[in-house]
Amino acid sequence: MASVEIDIDEEKLYMAVQDAEGTESALNEAVNAITSRANALSSGFRTGRYYDREAHELKGDTQPSYKGDVRRMGKTEVGIVYTANYAAMKDNMEHNTLLKSVR
Repeated sequence: MASVEIDIDEEKLYMAVQDAEGTESALNEAVNAITSRANALSSGFRTGRYYDREAHELKGDTQPSYKGDVRRMGKTEVGIVYTANYAAMKDNMEHNTLLKSVR
């Protein structure tokens, strides 16, 4: 029986995947899924309320908002999910929401 050995050039494989037709749409789907999970996990969280003396108004009691984006950085598509407001920053700090959203 004959044996076969296959050598894969990982750099060429990486470049082929980066230029593949469905890479951006697959990355968009992943970013949207993570963003949706993060917003769902944080739906019950609210920041505290306080009175802003300089603005003379009551602030706070906001719901966290997470957003995502896909951009081309050089030769690579990069997807990122981020905190879009202070409530999301606080929620992520207290509950690791972004980490829990990645499956």
